[in-house]
Amino acid sequence: MEQRESPLKKFKRQPKIYINLPSKGRFYKDGTLDDNTSTDIPVFSMTANDEILYRTPDALINGEATANNIRSCIPSILDPWKVVTIDIDAILLAIRLSSYGENLSVSNVCKKCGEQNSYDIPIQKYIDFYNTLEFKDKIFIEYGLVVNVEPLTYKLWTEIQKRLIALQRTLQIQIPKITDEDQRNKETDKILTEISNLNVQIIFEHIKSIEVDGEIETNPAEILEFIQEADLSYFKKIKKHIDTQSEVWRIPPEKVQCGCGAENSVIIRVDQSDFFGRG
Repeated sequence: MEQRESPLKKFKRQPKIYINLPSKGRFYKDGTLDDNTSTDIPVFSMTANDEILYRTPDALINGEATANNIRSCIPSILDPWKVVTIDIDAILLAIRLSSYGENLSVSNVCKKCGEQNSYDIPIQKYIDFYNTLEFKDKIFIEYGLVVNVEPLTYKLWTEIQKRLIALQRTLQIQIPKITDEDQRNKETDKILTEISNLNVQIIFEHIKSIEVDGEIETNPAEILEFIQEADLSYFKKIKKHIDTQSEVWRIPPEKVQCGCGAENSVIIRVDQSDFFGRG
């Protein structure tokens, strides 16, 4: 008997848009992107299961919702956990556009009259914005000393954020419950030290290699020792560069106008916890 093709196949998801990754494929290892291609990547809309997962708190916290969403909507990205952070927002914006339409609805309370207004902001402009940026991967510390940096992967960023959130919750919720003052101070100092160490780790994880008079050091242990023991001015220069890149790779405030004539600024955040719940 001849195999009949289901008529439902004509209604299978098709790509809604195509995007270029802002990173231009830099910082990726083989096996992350299909054919190592970072341009004209097809983006499909979300499924019902994708949206349900975004309403699951645990999946949001551990990053599974975002990773699974990328895997479902952009199958050309073979390993979502290895996507670099500078591409994540553009990817999520593209999925949002493909799933819910070209505009993102945002609310804002006017700073002049107090009126709450809603605005429809075109998403494509933000995707285009990210594609105008370039990640600066070299830090010239002083003559003969160059630090080469790269963005974190989504997996590493998620793990660090989970740990940071856990420490902050302990500091805000658990520590105040300790009645003994000396013990409370001891535990507080312990948590603050862990947070400080985590901030050093964030800087360390950004460093790919260090060049010294033409020689390149890539050994993580040597690089970590350098970060921990180097002159404070070196650390501050590296941190300032990484912080500056983080600021550059944020969507600038959107200027909107209230009915009273006042101009206001709306901060657009690609916050997964509610970004896909406003369809």
